[in-house]
Amino acid sequence: MGKQITIESGLRRFSSVVFHPVGRILATFLTPNLITTGALLLSGGVAYAFARGNFKLGGWLMFAAGLLDVFDGQVAKLTNRVTVFGAFFDSTVDRVNDFLYSFGAMYFFIYKNHYDVALLVLIYLIFSQLISYIKARAESLGFACNVGFLGRPLRMLLFGVSMFVYGFVDNLWIIRAPLLVIVALGFETAVHRFYHVWKQAKNAP
Repeated sequence: MGKQITIESGLRRFSSVVFHPVGRILATFLTPNLITTGALLLSGGVAYAFARGNFKLGGWLMFAAGLLDVFDGQVAKLTNRVTVFGAFFDSTVDRVNDFLYSFGAMYFFIYKNHYDVALLVLIYLIFSQLISYIKARAESLGFACNVGFLGRPLRMLLFGVSMFVYGFVDNLWIIRAPLLVIVALGFETAVHRFYHVWKQAKNAP
C-alpha cells in the first residue's frame, strides 16, 4: 500500500518545494535551532499585535513565523544537522507558538466583550494541543497517526488568514466562521486519530 496523502502532508510538501531555494540560502549562515528561535520571537510579536488589535501586522508576523517553521526543518536536512534535540525543540516551540497566537487573540476579544469569539479561540487552542499530543504520544509508542483533516498546517492557515482578513473587514463572522470549521474538523481529527491508534493497538501482538 502506498503512502497515505493527507491535507497536512500535501501542504507540507507544497511549502517545502516552493520555499526550498530560500532554505538553501538560509542554510549557508543560520542553524536550524536559531531559525526555530526566530519563529518563537516572531510569535511573541504576533501575540502582542493580536492583543493590541493590530491583526494586519499580526497576520504578516504569523506568516513569517510559519515560513521559519518550514525553513528550520529544511535547513536541518540540507546541512545534515537533524538531531533528536532539534526535533524536540521544534515541537516544543510549535506548542508555545500556538499558545502565544491564541492568548493574544483571546485577550483582545475578551477586552472587546466578544466572549463567544474568545471561547472559540480557546476551543481552537484545546484541539490544537490535543491533536498534537495524540499524534506525538502514538508515534512514541510506535503507532502511525497521520490521519484526520486538521493537521497543524491547515489549522494555522485557517486561523492566520481569518485573523489577517479581520484586520481589513470589521465583521466578526470573518473569524467566527473559520473557527467553527476548525472546531468541527478538530473534533473529527481527534476522534479519528484516537480510533486509528485504538485499532492498531488492538491488532498489535
